[in-house]
This record gives sequence, structure tokens and C-alpha cells, in this order.
Amino acid sequence: MKKIKQGVYTLLLCISLVENSIIPRKSSAFVPKINEPSQQELQSTSIKIGKTAIQLIQLDQNKEAIKLLKLAVNLNPQESDLWLSLAEAQIRSDQKDEALSSLNQALKLKPKEQNIYFTKASIYMDLNDPKKARNSIKKGLLINKNSEKGYFQLGNAEIMLKNYKSAIVAFRKSSQINSKFWQSINNEGLILYELNNIKEAISKLKLALEISNDAEPMLALAIVLFSTDNKSDESMSLAEKALKSNPKYVSRDYQAKQLWGEKLQKSAQLLFKTKKMKKVVREAKEKSQ
Repeated sequence: MKKIKQGVYTLLLCISLVENSIIPRKSSAFVPKINEPSQQELQSTSIKIGKTAIQLIQLDQNKEAIKLLKLAVNLNPQESDLWLSLAEAQIRSDQKDEALSSLNQALKLKPKEQNIYFTKASIYMDLNDPKKARNSIKKGLLINKNSEKGYFQLGNAEIMLKNYKSAIVAFRKSSQINSKFWQSINNEGLILYELNNIKEAISKLKLALEISNDAEPMLALAIVLFSTDNKSDESMSLAEKALKSNPKYVSRDYQAKQLWGEKLQKSAQLLFKTKKMKKVVREAKEKSQ
């Protein structure tokens, strides 16, 4: 990490020295002539700066990375990868509007890059603007109709818009493309529960759990099973294991961020209030704070 920081400081010092040498000073009797760098030299320098910035992003030094990447895109505004790296650092720094602007610059250079549209959609969803997210996703899917992640995103946008039937269609397209993409199978199960299709919801959540063993389908399945039989030992066991795996799911706010419907959230609270779950829930709250 020290080597990276030293490299950044050295780079910035060199830039500063070059800038100072170019600016004429009144007190100087002689100012050496500095040849302007060629376009090729500017491009080469920008790539080197970009590589240093990527290392900083990997070390979660995002503010420092943003400073370097802004310099890099000024030197070489035609390099789409620099704009994408800048957008990544801005997203990590919660600079969503700035990230959208950087992504739009990248799109001008790479209008057929589907992932840029999907990344923009993620930001729009974070900004609670599912309509713009849906529009961006559809543009990405026009480029690649076989993106399971694109259809998964589309399904999530439709959930936010309360278009449950459209969401199910999107999730099913996603899982048809990739039968192991458990997130789409899981989210379809969440919707089916909201639509009172309990039997099929259980089937989808069990399938998602078989593929992933993730805390989300595990806890969702526990809640659905509990709603059909509140004496179920299986539901208690699954819920305990899920909350120990990811204690954040004890929070209704966190559940809402994962696009859990109102019905599932209310059923979760009923499960959490049982005698068998009180200790588990208390420990999960302590761990998630």
C-alpha cells in the first residue's frame, strides 16, 4: 500500500513540476522551452494514471482514485475504460449523479456496451427511479437478449413498479437462459408468495436454496413454511441458520432493500416473535448493528 501511495505522490509531483516549468516567471531571466507532449504521450500517461487509480480502488481509496481518474480523462477523454473506472470509484463513493455522468461519457464511446446500461440501471434503482432503470435495462437487452443478469434486473425493476406478472416473466426468462441463476428463481418465489401462490412459492424457494444455500432463500422459505404451519420445526431451524449466516435479514429495512413484499415482511415478524426465535433475533440484531 505504501508503494502505491508513493507512486501516486511521485506522479503528482512530476505533473506539478512540469506545470511549474511551463508557466513563465517574471523574475526569471531565461525560461527553457518545453515541447508540448504528443497525443500518444498523453494517452500513455493517462493509462498509467488509470492503472494506479485501479489499484487505489482495490484498496478502497476511492477519493484518491477519483482525483487521478479525473486527471486521466482530461488527458485522454476518448478512452472509455477510464470513464468506466471513474464511474466505479464514484459509485463506491456514493456519488451517484457523477457516476451517471461518467457512464454517459463511456456510452458515447461504446454505445453497444450492454453492461453500461445495466450499471446505470442499478444506480437508478438505488435512486428509487425504477422507470428509468427499466428503460436502461431494456436498451441493454436490445444489445444482448441472452443476459440472465439483465432479465434479473428487469424483474427487480418491475417489482418496484408493482408489475408482478411482468416481473415473473422477466425472472423466468433469466432462469431459462441460466438454470443455475438462483437469484431469479428466488425472487420469483418472493413474488409468488405475495400473490398467495404458496405451493409454487415453496417450490421455487427450495430450488433456489438447493442451488445456492444462501441466507435469503433459506429465510424466505422458513417464513413461508411457518405461515402454513406455525409449529413447523423445519421453519425454526432454517430461520435460525439463515439469521446466523446473515443477521442483516432481521431488519425490515434490509428486507425491503432486497425487494421483499409486505406480506413476507409481516410473516417474518410473526416468526421472529415466537419464543423459539426471540434469542436468535436478539443476537442477530446485536451482530447487525
